[in-house]
Amino acid sequence: MKIYLLILFTAISLSSVAQTNEMLKVRVTGNRVSLRSNPDLNSELLDRAMKGEELLFLGETNGWLAVQAPDSLDFWVSEEYVQNGTVQPVRLNIRSGPSQNYSVVCVVDQGDVLSLRGEFNTWLKIAPPAGSRVWISADYAELIEPPKPEPEPMVENVDPEPEPEPVVIAPEPPKKELQPLVLVLDKTKPRGIYDEIPGVLRRANPGLYKLVLIVGDLEEPICLVRGKKAQMESYLNRAMLIKGKKFWAKDVDLPILQPIKIHLDPILSD
Repeated sequence: MKIYLLILFTAISLSSVAQTNEMLKVRVTGNRVSLRSNPDLNSELLDRAMKGEELLFLGETNGWLAVQAPDSLDFWVSEEYVQNGTVQPVRLNIRSGPSQNYSVVCVVDQGDVLSLRGEFNTWLKIAPPAGSRVWISADYAELIEPPKPEPEPMVENVDPEPEPEPVVIAPEPPKKELQPLVLVLDKTKPRGIYDEIPGVLRRANPGLYKLVLIVGDLEEPICLVRGKKAQMESYLNRAMLIKGKKFWAKDVDLPILQPIKIHLDPILSD
């Protein structure tokens, strides 16, 4: 019954997330709860989560919740298949330790750029790639339900008031439209670097879009996005992870991302 209720709650919550553009999270309810490589008590113990800690929800199965691996974890990859931090083979296993005896925690694609942290023998230590899954028991964690929209107030039937005298309102001055942003490549900064950036897609200047991070009622711009207008317009106001090449323009504070792959909504695949 508990698993059935969890699946039902997950389906309802994911529907709410799609409407509010907020990523679903998991709150740890136990003390020092194990984070494991697979949804199994006998699988490798990777770390422990503290009570009250919130993790990004990625999926669930058989009483276990998949969450994004916290940045405090170190993962490993064979240096034979990585050149300048970029994955060379079509698919490459990421492991929990510097040996093939350790568990595979996720798989990355050719061209993905890894964040290097060190090395040991013939293995490279990296930060967890986006979408890296670790598992926590649903007995010691709970899904955080997104805020529900406020119900519309009920309107009671009242006697109509007498019509007021007409008031002449001066027309508002026309709003000044944003002009297209002239982008001049800044050759003093690195360009064409592969990056992965999550956020919610909004309009920016004409011909440009932006990814924003939603924190409460505030929206913090993360980067500008330059893609095909028809595709970008269809993705407006949706949560996503964009993989692409990053550039910088003169007199522009935010980086500009040229999309290569777009993963829609908060459930990211390996």
